[in-house]
Amino acid sequence: MKKTEIIKKNYEFKYFFKKGKFFSGKFLEVFVFENNNIKNKLGIVVSKKVGGSVTRNHIKRYIREAYTSIENEVDSNLNILIIWNKKVNPELATFFETKNDLTNILKKAGKIKEIK
Repeated sequence: MKKTEIIKKNYEFKYFFKKGKFFSGKFLEVFVFENNNIKNKLGIVVSKKVGGSVTRNHIKRYIREAYTSIENEVDSNLNILIIWNKKVNPELATFFETKNDLTNILKKAGKIKEIK
């Protein structure tokens, strides 16, 4: 993640929820809004209702890797909060489906260039 900072503080997550514009997909829900930084800021949320720590960390790795693979196409100066939809069974998700879902959501938000 060259041009992205990971957020970890609770007050940052609350700010993202408050200010961000909401977009939803099959597996993911995303809050996006612009910042004044050169770098993007990324937050990932997976609820305890999804499963145990191993399952949650597995999903976070999927999301992080999906974002990393499309990072060059994503506009800069963004705050992005990605939330796993807790109603979705995590066993049904694969990396490629997660990546496609994230790509479609960011296209819907108008924050990604066309991928060739």
